[in-house]
Amino acid sequence: MKRAYLLLVATASFACAGSPASTGPGGGGTTGGPGAAGTTGGAGTTGAAGTTGTSGATGTAGATGTGGTTTGTAGTTGTAGTTGTAGTTGTAGITGTAGSTGSGGTTAGRGGATGAAGTGGRGGTTGTGGTTTGTAGTTGSAGTTGSGGTTGSAGTTGSAGTTGAAGATTLPFSYDIGADISDQETQPDATRANLLTLMKAHGFNYVRLRTFVDPKAADGYDKTNGYDDITHTVSFGKQVKDAGMGLLVDFHYSDNWADPGKQCVPVAWQSLTTIGDLATTVHDYTKSAITSLIAGGARPDMVQIGNEETPGILIHLCDSGGLPKAGIAGYNAVNGALYLYSSTDKGAPPAGGPPAGGWTNLGMLLNAAAKGVKDVDTGIKISLHLDRGNDLASSKSFIQNATSKGVPFDAFGESCYTNTQGQPSDWQNTFTMLASAYPNLKFFIAEYSDNQRPANDVIFNLPNQQGIGTFNWQPTNLWTRNGSTYTATSTMSIYDQMKTDYASRL
Repeated sequence: MKRAYLLLVATASFACAGSPASTGPGGGGTTGGPGAAGTTGGAGTTGAAGTTGTSGATGTAGATGTGGTTTGTAGTTGTAGTTGTAGTTGTAGITGTAGSTGSGGTTAGRGGATGAAGTGGRGGTTGTGGTTTGTAGTTGSAGTTGSGGTTGSAGTTGSAGTTGAAGATTLPFSYDIGADISDQETQPDATRANLLTLMKAHGFNYVRLRTFVDPKAADGYDKTNGYDDITHTVSFGKQVKDAGMGLLVDFHYSDNWADPGKQCVPVAWQSLTTIGDLATTVHDYTKSAITSLIAGGARPDMVQIGNEETPGILIHLCDSGGLPKAGIAGYNAVNGALYLYSSTDKGAPPAGGPPAGGWTNLGMLLNAAAKGVKDVDTGIKISLHLDRGNDLASSKSFIQNATSKGVPFDAFGESCYTNTQGQPSDWQNTFTMLASAYPNLKFFIAEYSDNQRPANDVIFNLPNQQGIGTFNWQPTNLWTRNGSTYTATSTMSIYDQMKTDYASRL
């Protein structure tokens, strides 16, 4: 959104680990009996002892996964003990009696433990089944004939069954009444918990949190405390998930605010000289962030790969205040810009600057971001976000180009502020036409402030439930805070009414 460069971030997640399979070793074969004594004449020489069979290897532990009900594979067989060489006959002596047969190999390994259930996520898939029962261990080989036959070696332990792939639990609602409350990240845990309780009581079921790459960087959002980095987002996101609410994490791919006037390249990424290297860095950062969110119990249900990326992403070189530097110095040589513009220069950039990368570069960057998410969890929804709530043509063009570049996304969000994106009637036209043009795509208002009921009516009433929700941006007019206690204002009654009117999808 175009705003006086306020300060924002978002993120959160979890994964479950299955228990390792237990196994039982095979029993050893018994020792062969000694050969009977030879009759008159020289004693027959003793048969050489059979060598011991090699021991079976222990089965590996089953990997964790949600929903998998698996049994470990059975142990492999123990190798047979070799036969002892026969004793030679003494002069007029009789052949020694045969040694006894070695006992059987081990019992089949026990099954792997059932995978623990996956955590919440809209429409997640059920974990796939683990492997079937393992094959039984083979019987140990017989002891050798003659004196001193060796014992049959034990069968190897059955390997553990693998668990099913992790599945995401479906959220118990199909319409999101959400809010971006990233500004509350600075509050103590107990205070934030109080706010989440208040929000839920009045119909809110979803929270949006932003996240920056390095807020402490030279151009960063919070050089002192680093708020809105992935660590803080994990902490707050876990509280959101523990409260039973949906979580949308908004990746800005910047150390500071990203919007149509500034898409600052993180300081740590500014030395990269090729679009391939920049795309790899975007992928690795996204994958690491999603991994941290899930490990920290803050698995996102949906993520935005970019914030108001109308001009593209990763475009500008910014100053200590997080604003693009003036002139050509404000543009990164390698960028994902669809057009060159900055909030510092306003009009067309000075001649001599780097070219805009266009959809070739932007497509690579968005695909890298999406892959970073899907490499960790395929059940997390991916969304794009523009500031064109009243601009149907620009919105359609962006969707069409992203689709042509193979960017996988499930939802498309718009900012809808009456001071920059028109009136609810304009939003109604944009979303209605987009829903008609792209019937398999979901739509939401990623940011709005006033006209709360009209904004929600626009999205809630889209055909075939293509409208999935709205996010009121830092709605401080809905509550007041005294210490750690939040109290709803009279404006909250709008949400109380929507809680009733939209009950069929909440």
